Amino acid sequence: MKTIKKIVITGGPCSGKSTMLNLIENTFKEKGYKVLIVSETATELIRGGVSPLGGKENMFIFQDYLLNLQFKKEEVYEKAAKEMDAEKTIILYDRGLLDNKAYVSKEEFEVILDKFGTTENELIDRYDLVLHLVTTANGAEEHYTLANNAARSESLEDARKLDELTMNAWVGHPRLRIFDNSTDFEGKVERVLKEIYNDLDEHMPTGTIRKYLVNVENIDIDSIINTSEKMDIVQHYLKSSNQNVERRIRQIGSGENYSYYYTEKEKINNYRTFRKEKKISDKLYLTYLSEIDNQLFTIIKTRYCFVYENQYFKLDVFNNDKKYGILEIEATDQNGKILLPDFLNIKADVTKDSMYSNYEISKRNYVGK
Repeated sequence: MKTIKKIVITGGPCSGKSTMLNLIENTFKEKGYKVLIVSETATELIRGGVSPLGGKENMFIFQDYLLNLQFKKEEVYEKAAKEMDAEKTIILYDRGLLDNKAYVSKEEFEVILDKFGTTENELIDRYDLVLHLVTTANGAEEHYTLANNAARSESLEDARKLDELTMNAWVGHPRLRIFDNSTDFEGKVERVLKEIYNDLDEHMPTGTIRKYLVNVENIDIDSIINTSEKMDIVQHYLKSSNQNVERRIRQIGSGENYSYYYTEKEKINNYRTFRKEKKISDKLYLTYLSEIDNQLFTIIKTRYCFVYENQYFKLDVFNNDKKYGILEIEATDQNGKILLPDFLNIKADVTKDSMYSNYEISKRNYVGK
């Protein structure tokens, strides 16, 4: 049976929305979902030269433009989701239509809705789940920055006010969920993913990742893993001026269909790592290639994502090591005991051995001995 879930990711300025969207996309694509992302319309217009600056009247006109474009975009994505050959689809909305209520008065918003022949209740009913990420200006001020979005210019106080207005715009939605900064960002990510898993009626991984060294020599992976999602990954490590910050770019996809990502991992202490990831264009990916750390090898691998005995596995087979691969599973609450695939030649549990991280493998250009 074909299912389409419509999920809004909203929040105040610098709330982690862009990174969260990328993490959600990658997480559920690997689990076999088709993930579509409706980009933020306001940013799209502003970067294209259509600006709301110049007073309240201009903001009212801008919101009219914005809703007009956003209605059309959502219609296209929803039509595509219905027509695509995918049983499970998630549409992620980088802000939904009700976000626009935060920028005009209640009366002005009603005038705009009347023009489009709709109501607030009808807008609420368009989406299955609304996830509001609280701005870092409220509770994580040390991380507040607008450097990654030229379309924004709010001060800390303005960011807090806009965050509250945006949150209140969605009050009334039966599945509005709010994620504050009471934990670090990794904790915020975990809470968001847990809510999505719950909405999809799937078991949430516990975050406990187990890793195994697998002998893949002389076996045809494609023939023994019949129902898998297969993707090619090229991963370059970049030079970093901070020894505690690991920088990388990745190309992920298959055939001629690739996505590109930039990631930073900062080691806070022995127990915590702060990760920031964003999707980038192919042109920016090519630009970053000039920053490659030539002391490290490029990671080139094929990833097979598959289900075995109701457990979700990822097997990475590396181009530079024809003998060994790495098998991973992120355990769910029901996976106290892990049933390993009997068709794979598993040599060792390397969960606690840092030598089998991709970064360490890039230092030596082989997986195992």
